[in-house]
Formats: sequence, C-alpha cells, structure tokens
Amino acid sequence: MNMHTSTTLSVLEDRMAIEALISHYNQSLDEGHYAQWVDCWSDDAILDGLGRYLVGRAQIQAFADAYEATYRSRLHALRHYTVNILTQIEGDTARSSSYLQLVTTTARGVQILFTGRYEDQLVRRGGRWQFARRTLHQDMPPSSPTAMAAAAPSNPSKS
Repeated sequence: MNMHTSTTLSVLEDRMAIEALISHYNQSLDEGHYAQWVDCWSDDAILDGLGRYLVGRAQIQAFADAYEATYRSRLHALRHYTVNILTQIEGDTARSSSYLQLVTTTARGVQILFTGRYEDQLVRRGGRWQFARRTLHQDMPPSSPTAMAAAAPSNPSKS
C-alpha cells in the first residue's frame, strides 16, 4: 500500500468513526443508555442548544440524569435522525455539520418535533473521537409551539 492509499484509508476510517459517534449519540440517548451517551463527550465539552449552554461533563451528566423525566417519559418513541453529515478532519480535531430531525410517535402517528442543524467540533483522545462542542441550530424559532413542546418544562436561559 502506498502513502496516498494509507492516508486515504486513514481519513475514511476517521470519517466512519465520527459517523459512528453521531449514531451512538442518537441511539444511546433515544434508548436511555445515558452513561454511554455521556461517554460521547470530552471532559471539557460544550453542549449548546435548546436554550441550554452546558460546559463540562458534570453539566452534561446532569442533563442526561434529567433526560428520562424531561423528554423520554413524556414523548413516546423519541428518535433523533441525523443525515447529510459533512466532516473535515485535521489531525486529531475535526469539524462536522449535519441535519437533525427529532420525531416522536403518538396515537395520531409520527410527529416532527423540530428540525435543525448540528455544528460539531470533535477531538480524538486516546484513539477515540468525542464531541468537544455540539451546537444545535433549530430551524424553528425557539418560541414556536412545536419547539416549546419539545423543550423541558424548566428551560434555563443561556449563560
């Protein structure tokens, strides 16, 4: 294998690992595997979205601890669908963007809670990719009835 082929394979492996991280984020959160979800984040990560600005794993863990009562128990079969993932890798850091559709299933059928776009900054530590920062940009204004229905009863303002 020549140097170019090796570099190309390395980039493809990194992209696949980042896409797997994004999928793991979605599925672990949707299925209530919160320890696995928190493990997607670096220790000093930032989660910015839904009116929250969380810094560090402790605040992200607190969000995960409240997620069951705040979201999953209220919204049946809550699912995150992430598509159109574009990633640029530079060594042990990367930037990624993707589209999000958050849906739930009700007696009336599938309901789209909101759509949006993620902007991610990722870091590779110990051979694993993790989120260093994840920002959610909702397509709907945060004050729209659909977006408000998806938000937690107590929605602390952004710091």
